[in-house]
Amino acid sequence: MIGNTPIRDIGFLEIKRLVAGLECSGKRLKNVLVPMREVFKFAQLAGFIDKNPMSLIPSPRCKKPDIHPLSMEEVNIFLDNVQTRYYNFFIVAFFTGMRFGEMSVLKWRNVDFKLGVIKVRETRVRGEEGSPKTKRSIRDVIMLPPVVEALREQCKVTMGKSEYVFLNQYHRPLLPDSMSQHIWKVTLNKAGLEDRRMYETRHTFATLMLDAGELPGWVMRMMGHETLQMIHERYYSYIKNYQRDDGKAFMENVYNNAKDKKIEEVDEKVAIDDK
Repeated sequence: MIGNTPIRDIGFLEIKRLVAGLECSGKRLKNVLVPMREVFKFAQLAGFIDKNPMSLIPSPRCKKPDIHPLSMEEVNIFLDNVQTRYYNFFIVAFFTGMRFGEMSVLKWRNVDFKLGVIKVRETRVRGEEGSPKTKRSIRDVIMLPPVVEALREQCKVTMGKSEYVFLNQYHRPLLPDSMSQHIWKVTLNKAGLEDRRMYETRHTFATLMLDAGELPGWVMRMMGHETLQMIHERYYSYIKNYQRDDGKAFMENVYNNAKDKKIEEVDEKVAIDDK
């Protein structure tokens, strides 16, 4: 809309008309304005314009969508119904809080069983691999016992055959839309669970850990957030004041209890069948 207009001829009113003509969400508008601000800032510093009209344009408010994490019981139901090929992927997703892009590009060289960590060093955005979006996103994620077990099982599937940890049925890297539509949503429907975004695996990790009593700072580091603000804003109601910061509270208070309950249900069913 303004690409062919000399920058010195673009003022406050022109930018306001541009903003008013964009029919999009606040988040999308913010993403449009960010590079515009940089262009005008550069133009002013370079002496092409005397004043920066973008300094008069307020940043739009972005309404954050509500989160719909799964409970531990729902996680187990989901895992019971997901295709075997993707079982290990979702174990890692639910119990590390890693982003889909970080998991789809995860390579075996960044899985350190000796140290017990996943080294998040890359991500994939719109098909292109590169560095994570922030410095905090470059991190070492502690592997909880179920994650270690899942990755050891995954070794049998892709290690030695591909540099990538997770592959689809065509032995290619995972794609977000395909995973969301054909695996995530199909499994939710099969399991009788409420429809939600696949990104909820990340929210599920945060809420399970905080509800179990893990410290917000530890959860923040695991998820790669810049500050605690995101944790407190989004997950405040799940935070408990336990003195743990290593994942043990989740394993003791949530994971093992759910696992024991599941075993008891299976034993009870077997007993009934025997009768």
